Amino acid sequence: MTRKEIAIYTKYGIETSGDKLITPIDGITTTPILKNGNAKVGKGVYTFSTLPTNKEFATAYGTIKGTCNCHCDGCYATKGCYNFKSTINALALNTILSRRCIDWLESAINAQLEIIGNCDVRISAAGDMESAAVVAMWQRIATKNSGCRFWTYTKYAEFETAFDGIDNANIVKSLIPGIGYNFGHCDYIIDTYNKLKEDGKKVHICKCGFDDKQHCNNCDGCRINEFVLFVEHSTAYKAADDANFGKLADIVNNQ
Repeated sequence: MTRKEIAIYTKYGIETSGDKLITPIDGITTTPILKNGNAKVGKGVYTFSTLPTNKEFATAYGTIKGTCNCHCDGCYATKGCYNFKSTINALALNTILSRRCIDWLESAINAQLEIIGNCDVRISAAGDMESAAVVAMWQRIATKNSGCRFWTYTKYAEFETAFDGIDNANIVKSLIPGIGYNFGHCDYIIDTYNKLKEDGKKVHICKCGFDDKQHCNNCDGCRINEFVLFVEHSTAYKAADDANFGKLADIVNNQ
């Protein structure tokens, strides 16, 4: 961590040790809160995640319940690297900070964004904004960092309009009223897309899985639409092998 970075963290009241931040939790340290991209979102898009689903996780900090209000079949945040102990513990610490140390968490994120500069931030790459306090924190962060763009997804109906009036932030509904989840197999996505379009809704189908060059860093779908649909991606279901994949690909390429 450079002297300038340390000075910015110090300005926000965040103690550092080497390249780590010292949290208020028994001296536990962590790397900067926002993580820079992955294979799906792309570099330059920063993410924040907490424990997914509503189940309990065995973590280095004890048994901790996830931040979602449901446990969806096919949830990507319960598969692959999300089952690594290191990942579970990192998400557990973020979950604890958002529940017990939200003022510290807000300061740590604001300091990091001042260091990074204008960027894109995906909130809840795993997990959800589970409380009014967490929602209010992100409202303040988005308002303060007006040069950054923020987006997230929620299954909490009471928070679906929380970013209304904040020009640089958007919330996508993960639960579609009268229909169900915003992800599924090809036939489900086709039917859901057509229903929403017929109702005059702004809807977008994520191009990941259809275009290898498509990432969150070169797409505005989740930043401007109320509804975004995702084809389920898991080891059990391969969309490219689905008989409806070609039909859906035509819709995706012409939306």
